[in-house]
Amino acid sequence: MIAGLPPLQWLVTFRAVMEAGSFVGAARLLNLTPSAISHQMRALEGRLGRSLFLRARRTIIPNEEALAYNASISESFAQIVAATSRVVSGAGVRRLHIHSSPSFATLWLMPRLGAFMRQNRDIDVSLFASYEPAKLGEDGFLIDIQYARSVPDACEGIILADELLVPLASPAFVAEYGLNRFSDISRVPLIHSTRSVVQWEQWLARYAPGIAPGARSVQSDRSYLAVAAAVDGLGLALESSLHAGDYLRLGKLVMPFGPVGIPVVAHRLVYRREDRANQEVIAFTNWLIPAMKADLARSLEPVNRHDRAR
Repeated sequence: MIAGLPPLQWLVTFRAVMEAGSFVGAARLLNLTPSAISHQMRALEGRLGRSLFLRARRTIIPNEEALAYNASISESFAQIVAATSRVVSGAGVRRLHIHSSPSFATLWLMPRLGAFMRQNRDIDVSLFASYEPAKLGEDGFLIDIQYARSVPDACEGIILADELLVPLASPAFVAEYGLNRFSDISRVPLIHSTRSVVQWEQWLARYAPGIAPGARSVQSDRSYLAVAAAVDGLGLALESSLHAGDYLRLGKLVMPFGPVGIPVVAHRLVYRREDRANQEVIAFTNWLIPAMKADLARSLEPVNRHDRAR
């Protein structure tokens, strides 16, 4: 029994007495004898150290203490009923706890979780995001989607996709700056994602050696912020075709020089070896990999390529 809490049966009986208005009525509700009801109420009053009813012959009248006590515990009983209903309605439903890097969770995973849950109606999902990796097995997570990290000991990692880090901008930005050639990069503001595995200096060294970046820039420590800045026309971003795929398909971002980028393998799905046979892990992995490959293929379709003269 929880310290300080009267036996639950006494409280149930008290609620029945308050509902029925008498010991006899409560006895009918609970299938007990009136004397058993009276005995429990005496015991409850003893535990509380005060009387709850005015007893006159065969009638009882709740006093102010009883009315206040009933009002206070009614909310708790309602919460117990609601919690019980949730458990009953969720019988047979499993929960998959997923941790992810913030940009992947924001730009790719969350918009598509509905598709996974429609295919797996017996699995609910909890999704948490932070830059630091999850401690699988300690934090309650079965899956961690990591960005640019080595696979921890005792874990297995699945490469999610081959991404392309490519220059991206809004159509309005391209039109405003007349962005046509690599040399134009030197006169436009660039968007730098400081945690990206590929920086502008690397892209320029490969595709436009000798071209210096412009003096103006926007910096962020999250890919989703860099993508948002590009959509808002703040500059030319060097971002992942995976993260920007939805915006490319919607026409909110374009590749002003075409799909000229640096391929990377940066995102991995990680789980503990001992969980490799876990049905939730298997279901999520079997859904995620094909969905990502299909999305990447669509984001690089010719309709979204703005090939221009170099």
